[in-house]
Amino acid sequence: MPAAYNSQQKAAINEFVTVTQSDKSTAAKILKQHNWNVSAAANTFFTNSSGAPNPMRNTLSKLFDKYRDDVVNEPDEININGTSNLLGDLQIPLDDVGALIFSEIVQSPSLGRITRDGFIEGWTEQSIDTTPRMRNVILQRKSALAQDKSVFKSVYNHTFTLALAQGAKTLPLEMAIEFWRMVFSPPSFDWRTSNSPWLDWWLEFQQAKKTKAVNKDLWKQTLTFAEETMKDDTLSFWSEESSWPSVIDEFVEWVKTEKRPGGGGGGGGGEAMEVE
Repeated sequence: MPAAYNSQQKAAINEFVTVTQSDKSTAAKILKQHNWNVSAAANTFFTNSSGAPNPMRNTLSKLFDKYRDDVVNEPDEININGTSNLLGDLQIPLDDVGALIFSEIVQSPSLGRITRDGFIEGWTEQSIDTTPRMRNVILQRKSALAQDKSVFKSVYNHTFTLALAQGAKTLPLEMAIEFWRMVFSPPSFDWRTSNSPWLDWWLEFQQAKKTKAVNKDLWKQTLTFAEETMKDDTLSFWSEESSWPSVIDEFVEWVKTEKRPGGGGGGGGGEAMEVE
C-alpha cells in the first residue's frame, strides 16, 4: 500500500477490503470517490457495476510479469535488471529525476526494486496501463516539479526511503549528495537565488564538515530550509532559537563567515520550523 496514504485512509482501505473482498487498488479508488466513507463506498461496490475490480489490474499485472528478474523465487518483484529494462522502454535514464518520479508513483521500497502491489496500485490510481502513457505521466510530473510543491515534496521525501540500504536509517553522505544534486537542480527544484548558489554551498559545506550520514529529519528539514532561502536569501527567517537541526545551524554560520563575511545576513526572530 503506498506510503502516501495516512493511517486513517489505510485503515479505511483495510476495512473496505475485509467487507468486500476486493483488492486494495479498487478499495482506494472507490473510497476516494466517497471521501473515504467506508459505508458509502461499500454500498457503491455492491450496487454499482463500477465497483467491480478494475480490468486494468490484470493488464498491469501482465506488464509487470514481463520485467520480472526471478520468476520462480521472486514472482512478485522486479529487481535491478528488470527495472533497468522497464525504464529503458520508458526512455527514462536511470540517473534522471524521472526515475525518481517513477519510483514514487510505484512506491519502490528500494533502488531498482518494484513490488507487484506497488506497481499495480500506483498505476491504477493514475488510470494508466501502457508504457507510452506511463512515460507521458512521468514527463508531465517532471515538468511540474519546479512549480508544484506537492508533487516535488512527494518525490523528494520518497527519495530518502528509496536510497536507504536495507535495515539502514541514514544515508551515507556521498549518496545523499548524489540525490541532492538530482532533486535540487533543473529541471527540478533549482536551489539558487540571484545572489546565492545554495546547492553548491550546501554540498561544499557538507563535504568540508565531513558529515558522515544524513538522517530522515535532516533530509526533510533541508527541503524546508531550501524553500525558506528561496523566499528570503538574507536568512532573516533563521534564529538561534529556531528548532533547525544543528547541521543547518552550522551551515548558516558557515555561510555568514565563509561566503558573506561582514555582510550580516540573518539572525532575526524566525519561528521554529516544523516538518510534516
